[in-house]
Amino acid sequence: MAKYKTIETKHGLSAAVLHQVTVADLSGRIAAKDKATASKVYRAILQSIRDGVLKAGDKLPNERELSTRFDSSRSTVRHALAMMSAQGLLDRKVGSGTFLADALMQRLSESDLPVAAHHQNVPTYAEILEGRLLFEPAMMGLSAQRADADDFALMRHHLGVVRNADQWIDFKEGIYGVHLAIFRASKNRFLMQVFDAVVADRRAVQYDGRSKLNGPVGVIVREQTLRELTAIVDALELRDAKAATILADNYFTRIFASLSVYG
Repeated sequence: MAKYKTIETKHGLSAAVLHQVTVADLSGRIAAKDKATASKVYRAILQSIRDGVLKAGDKLPNERELSTRFDSSRSTVRHALAMMSAQGLLDRKVGSGTFLADALMQRLSESDLPVAAHHQNVPTYAEILEGRLLFEPAMMGLSAQRADADDFALMRHHLGVVRNADQWIDFKEGIYGVHLAIFRASKNRFLMQVFDAVVADRRAVQYDGRSKLNGPVGVIVREQTLRELTAIVDALELRDAKAATILADNYFTRIFASLSVYG
């Protein structure tokens, strides 16, 4: 626990991100089958919101009830709720329980959620995410160990691009710039070639987004993305491979789970 408090003091991580790290630290690295279950819980709740079964202000069942309903462990349910917390979709009230945020629909509507369209010539976004989720979190160990001052400067530069982007295309390029800097920090040429292919495929389909390339960036999606990517870079700069791995895993799992509901 003290390790993550150090990150908070030095770099100002948000409570939602710290909650994700703490949960993962308490329950251990979530196994592949458990991660899928966390995504299932997440998707089911978001689908209920989309269908109008759940609405802003509604109280969610407690962790025990949700774990029984989804035949899952409480730690897995906690992981799914942490993913929702990171999006600002939940309000946790001490002594009362967990509620869907009053600004729920605004946050969902302002999120630039991707469209998982089918393409004949390049992999879909869902296929790319599925592949990245298998290896990119594990790669954080190499980057944490091998990154130098220039690598961290490049990561921070692209975080600045994400922060200041007015147009959607600049926002997306900034995001991929951060990821590319992390890949380069691994000093592994094969991994860098893999990521070059990923970016080329995403550019070929203009990032598959609902937003127009020159359209404005939603404030909520920019803040959330910046918060999550900054947390990963902070952990790398502290040489904390474990925290960086957990944060990257949560980041990709949340996005991948969203596709099945909004893709």
